[in-house]
Amino acid sequence: MNKKKVGIIGLGAISGMKWGEPTDACPYNHAGGIYKSQLVELAAAVDVSGEIVGKFKNKWGQYFPAARYYLRLEDMLRDQELDIISICVKAPLHYGIVEQVIKAKPHAIFLEKPPTCSLNEMDRMVAQSKEAHVPITVSYSRHWSPKVLTMERLIKNGLVGEVQSVVSYCGGQVRGGTVLSFASHATDMICQFAGYDPVAVFAQGESGTVTKDGYEPEPFLSNVTIEFPGGVQGVQIGHNGEFGGFYCEIFGSKGRARAGIYTSPYACDSAGKPIDLSVHGFTEERSPFAVAYDQIAQSLDGVGIPGCTGDEFVAVNEIGFGAIESMRSKQRITLPNVNRGRMIYAII
Repeated sequence: MNKKKVGIIGLGAISGMKWGEPTDACPYNHAGGIYKSQLVELAAAVDVSGEIVGKFKNKWGQYFPAARYYLRLEDMLRDQELDIISICVKAPLHYGIVEQVIKAKPHAIFLEKPPTCSLNEMDRMVAQSKEAHVPITVSYSRHWSPKVLTMERLIKNGLVGEVQSVVSYCGGQVRGGTVLSFASHATDMICQFAGYDPVAVFAQGESGTVTKDGYEPEPFLSNVTIEFPGGVQGVQIGHNGEFGGFYCEIFGSKGRARAGIYTSPYACDSAGKPIDLSVHGFTEERSPFAVAYDQIAQSLDGVGIPGCTGDEFVAVNEIGFGAIESMRSKQRITLPNVNRGRMIYAII
């Protein structure tokens, strides 16, 4: 099988300069995920800074000997025929670069979160993606932890009965995570178990401090309640829970379960008796980025649809902007949010 060719735009932290080394078993970045995947290879990479390109090559170059490096996106798009283009620049640049990349007609785009800094941008981006038949997957990367994916499968197969509520913790910061740049990982985790069809949100939080002309600062999330059809409810906490951050508790009609990237999976029945999960196919951990690239590559061969693609990332972004709208208005916000023009300076 020929490996799918990947090009990376932006060579900063999440591309490969932080959160993982080539020698790590589960590097938490794009370069590490590509290196650990058997289905993709890095063919090209671009950054406007020659210094950053040099640092990336020093770290990863020997592991991708065939890759070519560029200082201009136009040159990479002209020279390369890429299957997957990964966009790892700051969020305010996403829409313009996605628009440019779509015109180059790759087979898929892997876009760092948050996808856009306004809902109007998201609407236009989705329309362009559909018209060009270039699917977009958004990197809510905790989604692809193998133990989270396995628990998702078990919950869908009725491990704890019908899902009634999901509580998640985005963790870390004392003030709570920024809504779009940080807390969105835990928002996606709620949707993984409750469904990607939210109908309303009510949120509380604090105003952010980082902004620029034309944008509002990205606020910090204290908590948000997410309503789903049939009375299912998601509650997201902006801080750590008992087991840290980026995990959720799933409450069902026949028991409850816990899933997260940094905590061990757990489930019990309605009487509180632990369920033996060792017989349910929990596999050794891999880099979530490797799993994501595998899913995208397989989808290009007609096998499945990657998580966080199309309507799924749209739902998560709708929740984020709905939460911001709720913080500002102090009202429950029905989704989709009517105010599509609010511009948020997402800091990541």
